[in-house]
Amino acid sequence: MGVAADRRRRAWILTIAYVAVIFAVSSIHGSIYLVPPFRLSDKLAHVAEYSGLGLLLTAAYFATLGSSRPRLVPILAIGTGLIVGAFDEFYQMTVPGRSVEFFDWVGDAVGIILGNRLWSLLHRRRMERRSQGG
Repeated sequence: MGVAADRRRRAWILTIAYVAVIFAVSSIHGSIYLVPPFRLSDKLAHVAEYSGLGLLLTAAYFATLGSSRPRLVPILAIGTGLIVGAFDEFYQMTVPGRSVEFFDWVGDAVGIILGNRLWSLLHRRRMERRSQGG
């Protein structure tokens, strides 16, 4: 197996593991959570959690598609992230003490987009350094 295939496999394994952690956290009974320290702190937690997913999805899709379809990478990464976030919210209906909240999903969406943009920024900087010989 080549370097690109190893990179692709690692990227998807990390992404799938991260999604598993998201659903594991969503499986925790709602009464275990402490009262949020300030209003909207749970929404910020969604943004932070899904920023990681957005970054990992973008990296995985880029490792899969490479530079052959660069405009498709963010569309697929953000779209997949939005679907995962929606499934996560609906899954929580089955967990005692948890609920579905539209604005949690909005926080997920913001996080996915931020993670995607962060990956794009880091990738662009890495490419600029390579082109400058460093």
